[in-house]
Amino acid sequence: MADTVQLDGVEKRISALESIVFGNADKDALYPKDKPPRIQCIESLLALQTKILASVDGKKKTEQVFANLPQLRQYMDPAYTDELILSDEAKSEIVLAEEDFLNRMASQLQVIKENEGAINSEHVRNVPKLSEKLQELSKIQIKQQWDEELTRLEMASKPKKSDS
Repeated sequence: MADTVQLDGVEKRISALESIVFGNADKDALYPKDKPPRIQCIESLLALQTKILASVDGKKKTEQVFANLPQLRQYMDPAYTDELILSDEAKSEIVLAEEDFLNRMASQLQVIKENEGAINSEHVRNVPKLSEKLQELSKIQIKQQWDEELTRLEMASKPKKSDS
């Protein structure tokens, strides 16, 4: 009983995968069940390998490249190049030379950690929302200051009345 339930689950998953792969197309038209497949995957890979080996046969440089592939992969590994470039002593010297910088960064990180509550507070999170309102208020304040300055200059430019 449990086996049939599991089998039904597997069949549902296969059906879902087939619908993803084939979509609305009829999968049986491309892969009929009653006919054997034309070329098996392993057979096609073997044929491809045979063709590659036949094309490389007798070409010494290509054979050398294939022979050196593991070594080339090793040289392309970033960890290996770091190991070649810097010895452990050189790495320790770099760390010691940057000791002051690392200590400053650690102290700044500690300050950030201590102020994490304030940094993550609701007031700080609302700053982007309130920036538009602040810009509007700044525009209004500048306009009012400009109006005051313009009024003062207009008053200063008017001829003064004499009381005589």
